[in-house]
Amino acid sequence: MRLPTLRTASISGRLALLYTLGALLAVGLFALLANWKLDANFAIAHRDFLQAKAAEFQDDLNEGAGAPNMLISEILKETDGARLRAYEARVLVAGKLAGETPGMATMLPARLFPATRDVQSLTLTPYQTGSSSWLLTCLPLQGPQDVVLQIGLDITRDEALLTDFHRALAVFFLLMVPLLLGAGRLAAAHALEPVTRIAKVAQSITPAQLSRRIPLDPPWPWELTGLVKVFNQMLDNLESSFERLSRFSADIAHELRTPLSILNGSLEVCLIRPRDEAEYRAAIASALEDGQRLTALIENLLFLARVENPSHALRHERCEAAEVCAWVVAQYQAQSRPKELHLRIEGAATLYADTLLLRQAVGNVLANAVRYAPPGSEILLTVSGGPARGVKITVSDQGPGVVPEHLPRLFERFYQTDPARGHQATQGSGLGLSIVRSIMELHGGWAEIESAPGQGTQVTLHFPSMEA
Repeated sequence: MRLPTLRTASISGRLALLYTLGALLAVGLFALLANWKLDANFAIAHRDFLQAKAAEFQDDLNEGAGAPNMLISEILKETDGARLRAYEARVLVAGKLAGETPGMATMLPARLFPATRDVQSLTLTPYQTGSSSWLLTCLPLQGPQDVVLQIGLDITRDEALLTDFHRALAVFFLLMVPLLLGAGRLAAAHALEPVTRIAKVAQSITPAQLSRRIPLDPPWPWELTGLVKVFNQMLDNLESSFERLSRFSADIAHELRTPLSILNGSLEVCLIRPRDEAEYRAAIASALEDGQRLTALIENLLFLARVENPSHALRHERCEAAEVCAWVVAQYQAQSRPKELHLRIEGAATLYADTLLLRQAVGNVLANAVRYAPPGSEILLTVSGGPARGVKITVSDQGPGVVPEHLPRLFERFYQTDPARGHQATQGSGLGLSIVRSIMELHGGWAEIESAPGQGTQVTLHFPSMEA
């Protein structure tokens, strides 16, 4: 349930939170280390103190020739009458009390102490009485008599010091949380300031100002440099698309306006005054021709929209390129007959493609060749390659050719080499090669054109390799 909340939180808020948690974790680890070290030092100091006292009491016992009197006298001297006693001690001889610090029987009864151990392996038993904290141990002393020493070390001040340290850490953490959140917020705001500047520049870019770009100077942080470059590239693509769309809209308006104007003009002339049957038939035939042109134009536009749709599904199937070319040639025999053109096919190859689209692409190229080929010339369709290395279909004519400045734009929509854009019977709509390019791109291939004035034109369709 928390993940959506974190996702919807601001980036600066998340950065501040992560910064705070990271800082608190680091401080917490340091505090744990300091507490462990302080506790360990106290434990070592307590053990060293008790071992030193045991050695000191052993010396007192030895000086008294094994009698505990001197030992008891030394203990009473160190502890009796002191306002703050560092330790309490009791001497037992053969299990019987020989002497102890005054008041120890009430505060630390003998039954609380652990079993007797040697000096090197002290057993320290913690004990709490009232507001005092103790470490209890029991040590045997070497001598002619069975002397046992019970020592209670007062660690109240050490425990108080640890308690104060823990309280200080708690207060420190409580104060650090808002300070770290504020510092993290400021740091995140400073780090995200370039993003804010990018957003401001992006907001100022409108459809009327697509030429604006996010400047790369002064340099952005390296994490954002790639983002700025990608954003500028996106703006380049958008500007290019808008320009193509504007040009496409203007071309559509131009292509539709001319036949509609001719159609309206022809019909208006017929309505001005009565005409004979031949004139009416001629007007109707002209109107029908313009209507057919408009229909073909609209069908081509719909075809372009359909094949350029990413969801358009190709029906790849095994087909013979020579058979497809033969089918297309058969469709254009009637158009080539008045000009006595000779259509010839060379080569053969197998490829995997959408047969209907392949016929459309080859047909559009052949239609241009038939339109511009001189009477009595030959149009050659050459097939080469294979599925493993790709297939090429080349249509060559002996027409007037195309000047070099027109070649880069021949595959653009509505582009025609005639600047006047007349609408003679031999002139197309300028969508044929654009459709060819779209079909080839849909197949993962490409189309290229080679031409020179007076040397004819050669259009090649490249289909990529594709195994069955």
